[in-house]
Amino acid sequence: MSVQYRTTGRLSARIELHRYGTNPTPWHDWVRGRLPSGRRVLEVGAGTGALWPSKPDFQVVPTDLSAAMCTTLRGKGFATARCSADALPFATGSFDGAVACHMLYHVGDPARGIAELRRVLRPGGWLVATTNGAGHMAELWEIAVRVGLPMSFPEAVDLSFRAENAIELLSAEFDDVTMIRYEDELRVPAAEPVVAYLASCVDRDLTEDELSALRAGVAGATRVSKHSVLLTARSTV
Repeated sequence: MSVQYRTTGRLSARIELHRYGTNPTPWHDWVRGRLPSGRRVLEVGAGTGALWPSKPDFQVVPTDLSAAMCTTLRGKGFATARCSADALPFATGSFDGAVACHMLYHVGDPARGIAELRRVLRPGGWLVATTNGAGHMAELWEIAVRVGLPMSFPEAVDLSFRAENAIELLSAEFDDVTMIRYEDELRVPAAEPVVAYLASCVDRDLTEDELSALRAGVAGATRVSKHSVLLTARSTV
């Protein structure tokens, strides 16, 4: 398990930056509004449960590989399973729908994770997956390169499951695969949220010299482009 997810702090810092988005509908609200109906829904890689500010009126079963994330999810009242997305401890056909938000690129073999999601869905069940594409938050990557940060995350162009190949990967197991882009840009008024975001992308605490260099490399206000997409698919009947 990467140090990235041994606690919730690094993930929370990255989520926090997105509150500076210019789309009038916040990301998590936008995703929830596009979920098809279902009585029992699986979420893999649920993290801190940010998709669910309150428990919905249907059954959500969130999972995560991180013990810290699972503890947070249980604290929110969810019955949570700690597991990897490519080895789900659920019976075949046991869910009406599944959600995989910005996480299939964390699976060693995304195709295996997709096949496992297909297995646990009933015939005709749905999948909603989200990811990033080329140019996503490129301005932040440019800062990281300029100040020499040892980033642990790949750029969007290097993700194993990304906007440019997601339809092809999902179509191997699912029908009716569609993709829609979330139109957004971040306008961050001060340096510190950007500093916190970039520092969270390193698999250790930054030294004081590294933090000083990072702060010096971030302009007061920063505009950040985004390329995030949502895909929907149906399991074969």
